[in-house]
Amino acid sequence: MRNRFIIFIFTILAWSGLFGATTKSPHGAKMKLECITCHTTDNWLKIKEKGFNHNKTHFPLVGQHNAINCKQCHKSLVFNDAPTECSSCHTDIHEGTVGRDCQRCHKPNSWIVSNIRQIHQQQGFPLVGEHGSADCNRCHQSASSLRFNNRRADCYSCHQFQYELTSKPNHRLTGFGTDCVRCHNMTGRTWLSIGKGFDHSYFPLTGGHGNLSCNNAKCHENDNYLKKLSPDCTTCHGVSTAVAIIPAHGTKMKKYACNDCHTATTWNNVRFSIHDSWFGIYSDKHKGLWNKCTDCHNNDLTYKANCRKCHNFDR
Repeated sequence: MRNRFIIFIFTILAWSGLFGATTKSPHGAKMKLECITCHTTDNWLKIKEKGFNHNKTHFPLVGQHNAINCKQCHKSLVFNDAPTECSSCHTDIHEGTVGRDCQRCHKPNSWIVSNIRQIHQQQGFPLVGEHGSADCNRCHQSASSLRFNNRRADCYSCHQFQYELTSKPNHRLTGFGTDCVRCHNMTGRTWLSIGKGFDHSYFPLTGGHGNLSCNNAKCHENDNYLKKLSPDCTTCHGVSTAVAIIPAHGTKMKKYACNDCHTATTWNNVRFSIHDSWFGIYSDKHKGLWNKCTDCHNNDLTYKANCRKCHNFDR
């Protein structure tokens, strides 16, 4: 009797082992969680509300993903088969024109794009100035308002019409290139906003020259940019005015260039540094004892140094 009981027990254990070995989880071999994490012993169909934490997976349920039914993503009970790419659930209405990385523009909370400026900045075309308020479709002219085909980033590709019609000056006849940012400022609201990229290095626009209009009477008069201008000061600044103030400009000073004494900031900012090579006025005993050249020199054609203006040699 005892032997029969032992055989019965071994038979039950064998069947249990065989059944347990052949039973497979409907959720696939990769599911390593215990059943009781999600299920209850009362009913397999009753899922614990806070049993499985989806946020600990590589696809956290944030934003609108937290409100959808599980079966919208998990088409089968093998949960690991659910794809994680946006395009696997959402139709690409942009038709591949902005790439497949949806998260670069969109967030799980909403499809509305809130970082348009940052995206353009990253692509090398910042939306500054007038471009900041431009209609997207003015640049991205595609078959659909949701397609954003790549555009050339150079100004001429969009503003060829303005370039060809500009008459003051005529950009084409004058020989201006199509690199608009050399002269125009992208941060400005109009074409009159001059940029800082124009190479005027042969005559630096510094000091008093920095605020002059290009087409003033002494520079590119009547928008004539074909005429080659001399960088010599006397081209615009006649000697007659200087002679009227200090007559020696027409005699002893003629051998010197204007910038030997003057700067572009103002005519009154005078520094004749080479004077120290024969008589120190910026060094030695006379440093700081004078304000203007005529404190020492006679203001006439001779421009002779007159020491008696300060020194009384008759004593």
